[in-house]
Amino acid sequence: MKYIRWNEELSVDNPIIDEQHKELFRTINEFYTAIAEKKNKLATQKAIEEMENYIKTHFTSEEIMMKNAGYEGLDQHLNEHQFYIDKVQDLRERYEQGRLILSLEVTNFIKDWITNHIMVTDQKYKGKI
Repeated sequence: MKYIRWNEELSVDNPIIDEQHKELFRTINEFYTAIAEKKNKLATQKAIEEMENYIKTHFTSEEIMMKNAGYEGLDQHLNEHQFYIDKVQDLRERYEQGRLILSLEVTNFIKDWITNHIMVTDQKYKGKI
């Protein structure tokens, strides 16, 4: 089940990052599928953890490339990454503790934030890293 779809408008003209973004979308779709299909808590936790781990992997890789390229907007970009990491980590922790019911609102936040981040913030380094 596809909840978020890759398209060429999202490309940053860096094949490594574009592939990582596609993989990130795959993990978000797995998370969404776990919720939509009302999978058990363990399966849903696994989907959240996979998404969270891949977000961290991708952001680390992207940040290294940006730093190596001397990207001027790095600090602001790092702050945006940390905000998203913190938010997803908080969602996972609250879900694990039974303090959060996963809903379309939660999945919409995850989808909308990453799509906007790629379409606006990541496009600023297009052709620079």
